[in-house]
Amino acid sequence: MRFRHFLSLVAIVVPLSLTAAAPAHADDVGTLTPGKLIAGVDANNKPYSYIDNGTMTGFDVELLRAIAAKLGLSADFRAQDFSGLLPSVANQQIDLAAGSISITKDRLKMVDFSEGYLTGLLSVATLPDSPISSDPASVKGKRIGVVQGTIEDTYSDSYLPGALIVRFPNLNAGFLSLRSKYIDGYFVDKTLVAGLQSKYPQLSIADKLDISAVNLPAGFPVHKGNAKLEAALNRTLDQLVADGTWLKLYEKFHPGYPKPTSLPPYAMKTGS
Repeated sequence: MRFRHFLSLVAIVVPLSLTAAAPAHADDVGTLTPGKLIAGVDANNKPYSYIDNGTMTGFDVELLRAIAAKLGLSADFRAQDFSGLLPSVANQQIDLAAGSISITKDRLKMVDFSEGYLTGLLSVATLPDSPISSDPASVKGKRIGVVQGTIEDTYSDSYLPGALIVRFPNLNAGFLSLRSKYIDGYFVDKTLVAGLQSKYPQLSIADKLDISAVNLPAGFPVHKGNAKLEAALNRTLDQLVADGTWLKLYEKFHPGYPKPTSLPPYAMKTGS
């Protein structure tokens, strides 16, 4: 009788113990699905997010994996065109987006952002026989490609006055047009140019008209008002900077680049 009574107690206690041990922090950080961080990425955005040997990787991807691990979450990456990333966040189809997405006032009208975790340079990539030179005036009347929805797209009029802007849904589509000489130059992040130069050395791609984007740091966009997830991202990013993980990933995916003079968080400058 006592043994049966003991088993009854076990039957009650064990389920309660399992419930208490189940991860509750997923709901606490504001993700759409408990235990999972769903991130939208452009799969043709090396070195930030790309597929290597069938696996999604890149600076942003591995940084998010480290963030998810800190938060006790699994990381789920969903590939889509860059232009669809912010709408997907705004419509709560994904928790956040990644891929060196700069924080701007216009974007802040649609989504919120984590603190800035990356800054860089923009550049015009050309083939050797392109009429574009290091003189900004040389882009006037020339066809310049940009990825739709990027800061290069948003600020092309001020950065490249007089250029004829041609928009593409992703990096690869624009590159194919550059290779076929449909466009005269390709205005993208300088790190992306370096990735193309490494992947296609036979094309002798040059990078010209370097433009500083230090006033437009990249952050992780989250749904408007999702203060829990924004706070969790910021807290975890700070931890990964402090323990050296951020710098290790930066050096891995930016070989040949100098060590940053300052570490995150980076703030958006007023007026951007």
